Amino acid sequence: MHSSIKKIFVRGIALALPLLVIAYILKRALGIFEKLIQPIALKFGIDKIFGEITITLLAVLAIVILTFILGLLMYLPFVARSKNDLEDWILKLFPSLNHLKLMAEEKLHLESATSNWKPILVHKDEEYWPAYLIEENEEWVTLALMKIPSTDPLGMMIIRKRAIQYSPIPMEKMHHYNKAFGKGYLTLIPSISKN
Repeated sequence: MHSSIKKIFVRGIALALPLLVIAYILKRALGIFEKLIQPIALKFGIDKIFGEITITLLAVLAIVILTFILGLLMYLPFVARSKNDLEDWILKLFPSLNHLKLMAEEKLHLESATSNWKPILVHKDEEYWPAYLIEENEEWVTLALMKIPSTDPLGMMIIRKRAIQYSPIPMEKMHHYNKAFGKGYLTLIPSISKN
């Protein structure tokens, strides 16, 4: 009983910390946008349309519009490449952000989202296991093994590419099968065996 209460608190802290970081970043961004928008709103006399909350609403609207414009820019190849380079640099400084990114993608059910860590089902000899493909070259692959029943990384493995076979799987399926302690992975094995 004592260990399960402790586990609940540890899980709560694990969820609270990234949420607090995100809330802090959003609050800071909102403050910056409010300072930028306030002089413009005062100039046009729209700073009190919705009362005291007007500047905050305009700042939120500006953030939404900016996010949409950035999304449109991602269709340009050079912007997408720059985003990947920037993301790689940030992930080298803060490796845990990659896992937060994957969690966000699975929460939003973005099956087509690209990520530096690719969810895969690995096949070696007579064994299969879910993992993340972190990096590969002609001879080696780096895998992150996961902790069941979650999709949290548990350990890392560097293995010769020729020693294994692997097949990509959607993050949503991996999350669902892991939550079910592996139930569902057997449906993927016949399609992998044919490859």
